[in-house]
Amino acid sequence: MYLHIGKDFVIKKKDIIGIFNIEYIKNTKEYKSMYKSLDEKNNLINVSDKQDKSFILLENNKKIKGYITNIGSNTIGKRKM
Repeated sequence: MYLHIGKDFVIKKKDIIGIFNIEYIKNTKEYKSMYKSLDEKNNLINVSDKQDKSFILLENNKKIKGYITNIGSNTIGKRKM
């Protein structure tokens, strides 16, 4: 199954490692380190036009990717079920 995360982006549900509320994690050293690493490898995709609300971490073909979206983590979590 697939999950719509904003704009024209869909991801495979089975690839999701975690869905995080950016407000809660944005100041942590783990998030900053992960963000920097993903950005340097061009594996960070921002699909948000507005305020960033969620960070989605996934693994596909042994490759870690991150998505930033303006859809709330609770909303995405409900869609995942």
